[in-house]
Amino acid sequence: MQKLTFLLLLFFAAFVANAQSLVKRYVTIEHFTNSRCSICASKNPAFYNTIDDYPNDVHHLSIHPSVPYNNCVFYLANTVENNALTAVYGVSGTPRVALNGVLAPPSSQLLPLATLQAQLNQTSPLFVQVMETTGNSRTATIRLETKGAIPAGNYKLYAAIAEKTVNQATPNGETVHHDVFRKMLTPLDGVAFTPASLGQVVTLSYNYDVASGWNAAETYVLAYVRNTATGETLNSGTRFDPLILSAAEAKPNSIQLTPNPTSGVAFAQLGDDTAQSIEVFDAAGRRVTAGFEHVNSGQVAIQLDGLARGFYVVLIRGEKARYVAKVVKE
Repeated sequence: MQKLTFLLLLFFAAFVANAQSLVKRYVTIEHFTNSRCSICASKNPAFYNTIDDYPNDVHHLSIHPSVPYNNCVFYLANTVENNALTAVYGVSGTPRVALNGVLAPPSSQLLPLATLQAQLNQTSPLFVQVMETTGNSRTATIRLETKGAIPAGNYKLYAAIAEKTVNQATPNGETVHHDVFRKMLTPLDGVAFTPASLGQVVTLSYNYDVASGWNAAETYVLAYVRNTATGETLNSGTRFDPLILSAAEAKPNSIQLTPNPTSGVAFAQLGDDTAQSIEVFDAAGRRVTAGFEHVNSGQVAIQLDGLARGFYVVLIRGEKARYVAKVVKE
């Protein structure tokens, strides 16, 4: 219970932080590796250990070029787009990493800790939020909100579909592969982005390819906005990011859900308000999937039966106000 109280405080702190002129900038890491490359297998573990210490600061995407071996299983799954993403940096060997659109120089370590730490604790004038549906027909809603002065330049939004964890033994001896790039959700040349104080919402839909062999539960969307001239990544987002409210949204009202604990459905009373959207977060602040439906005027049913047992925080965006509640799923 103490952990949930702390999480609620984090929600409010996130609101305050987001009300400022700038927001947190995630370190977007593009990792070029190859499933047949023995050097990759020797350097990747230390790299993963380094970024694993910063789970709330880093967005990682592993891309598989045709070098040094063009029969890499992940490269063969999407040769055109793996080649295109590699060509952005002119990568001619693996492993290599690019941070926020800048290719890091070769090093005995794939990513020295000092190199990563130099990119941490930075701010961005752009807020990126990703929300996703589940199932075979999926929709990713990407909310972009300008929070400060964006440097002059031509910017585009890019969205990639990745698989968070792939358990597969490959010829170089690796058995676990992280954030594997699968395909672009946007065109390769991106979607036009025009900074606007009121923000921009981009909705992208796709059909999950059941025959692909991907793990549906592990698949997610990484969205990022990049300066097409300099390559600099302004900011990025995924559905796993802790919640940050829009500056235009009032501090949420604390409400009660019933029954609580619940084994399936919990009900919220919103008085004369009507729910527009509902988001559910686990005790680590990660967004999870939960449906809802309107029962009658001012009452909404939140479906939690598909979630594991534990503590959750529910954020309800109504037509008139925002509401936050904690609930225990039995």
